[in-house]
Amino acid sequence: MYRRSALKNKPIRYQTGLGLVSAIFVITVLAVIITGMARFYAISQDVTVQEFLGARAITAAQSGIELELTCLESGAVGCSASAAVGSDPTLWDYWPGPTATATFDIAGLKGCRAEVFYRLVNSSEGQLWTIDSTGYCGGDGLDGASRRVVIRAAQ
Repeated sequence: MYRRSALKNKPIRYQTGLGLVSAIFVITVLAVIITGMARFYAISQDVTVQEFLGARAITAAQSGIELELTCLESGAVGCSASAAVGSDPTLWDYWPGPTATATFDIAGLKGCRAEVFYRLVNSSEGQLWTIDSTGYCGGDGLDGASRRVVIRAAQ
C-alpha cells in the first residue's frame, strides 16, 4: 500500500509560500542586473564623450602646428598661430622661442584652443624648427581633453 505524502493530507493554506519567495528572488536578481546595465551604459557614455573631446583636441593641436608652420615659412613679422586665427597671444614663454595661443572659432573646433611653442634647432641636416602644440577642448578636469603633438620641420 502506498503512503500519502504528509503535505497532501494538510490543508491548502499550509502548502503556500514557495511562489512568493521565488518571485521576490527573481525581482531582486532582475533589479541587480538592470542596475548594472544602467551603470555600464553611463560609463560607456562618458568614455564616448572623452574620445570625442580627445579627437577634437588632437585636431586643434595639429591645426596649431599647421598655422605656425605657415607663419614661419612665410617669414611675416609678427605672424604666429594666434595671429593666423585672429586672436592675440595670451601667453609668452621662451623655450627659447615665443608661444602663441590660438582659439578656434570654426564649427568643428569651436571652444578649442592650441598653445604652440617653437624653437630653432641646429643639426647636421641644417636648421630645423621644433614645434610643440598642445590642443585643449572642453572644460577642466574630466570635462575636457588635451593632446600634445611635437614635430620637427626643415627650415
